[in-house]
Amino acid sequence: MKEAGVESIGVEWDDATRATRAAADLLTTEVKDVAALDPRDPSVIEANVLTGGPPCQSFSVAGSRKGHQALEEVLRLATRLVNYEDEGSFDTVWEAVKAKTDSMSDDRTGFVLQPLRWIMEAKLKRKKPYEVIVLEQVPTVLPVWKHYAKLLRSIGYAAEAHVLHAEDFGVPQTRRRAVLIAQLDKDNTGRSVYFPEPTHQRYRKGIERLLPPTEESPAPAEPQDGALFAPPKDAKGRQKEPWVSVGDALAATRPRDFVLVSNYGSGGDPKNRGRRTSEEPAATITGKFRRNRLFLLKENESGEKEVGEELDRLSLEEGGLLQSFPARYPWRSTDVAQQIGNAIPPRLSLHILSAALLRKPPKDEWFTRLAEWEPPAGSQEEDAPEGP
Repeated sequence: MKEAGVESIGVEWDDATRATRAAADLLTTEVKDVAALDPRDPSVIEANVLTGGPPCQSFSVAGSRKGHQALEEVLRLATRLVNYEDEGSFDTVWEAVKAKTDSMSDDRTGFVLQPLRWIMEAKLKRKKPYEVIVLEQVPTVLPVWKHYAKLLRSIGYAAEAHVLHAEDFGVPQTRRRAVLIAQLDKDNTGRSVYFPEPTHQRYRKGIERLLPPTEESPAPAEPQDGALFAPPKDAKGRQKEPWVSVGDALAATRPRDFVLVSNYGSGGDPKNRGRRTSEEPAATITGKFRRNRLFLLKENESGEKEVGEELDRLSLEEGGLLQSFPARYPWRSTDVAQQIGNAIPPRLSLHILSAALLRKPPKDEWFTRLAEWEPPAGSQEEDAPEGP
């Protein structure tokens, strides 16, 4: 989004990810620990937008008693951090909150409070609050973002939090993310916040994939060919695009039909491996995606598809493509698969940031530039390791 006047700098702890960011010519602070920085640091003092995805493993496991307890504690501590008008009072409370999180059995719990510290210190110490705040994490963190939205409204922001489906925005996988968007608007904190509008068909097992819309054939207003419902439309009344399939994303490397078998069981049965054909989006791409197995799909004598021989497993480049990264993204260092699985899909990011910063959908040309992006000269000299 540089063409739209958006420059960014990241704070990153992991050395491998820092190496990848450097190869992609992305600015990164010299200080690795977000807890050791504050909004007045020279490298970030001019920032007017705060984005982040703090780790929330300690309470993001559904059904865990300890997870629920950690969640309740985080909500309680978060409430203590807002509505201060002087930095001395805030510092006193922050030290008490930090001491509490440091004493918890999982010291990562405190990371989810770091965005609130940055928000309050930008307001009280830098004397320049962030104009826009965007936070994202796994869907089980939605209660935290909902609570944050309530707190942010009390200090001058219009804020909302919702779960977004990646395939709704043209990402070739079914990945859900809880997203908070907050915009400084002291005179209108109760207004609605514009969120990204789905452009593609939602994937559901057993649902037929839409045909691509054409200019010559606009979206029908009534059900067609005996269907119960008319094709879904976007906010502008246009027929939505079909979901982007694994086969679409990997057409250059895998021209034949195949089935992708997950490394994870489903329905609580480890033997019941999830399966997606090349005509469907992939399941969520995690840091273990190279353990998934692929098999050729071929027609038998009766014209039915059957599973054939096993194929090579997904490469790192293919994993990146399923996350909507450019084909030549310069992954670096070790455990690249984990870097890929940890990332938010860039295509989804464009929708979220355009909604948060511009309050409108992203330009189509941005997606073309994303797909065609090339790394800076020289950054491809080192090949990323394939890894397990």
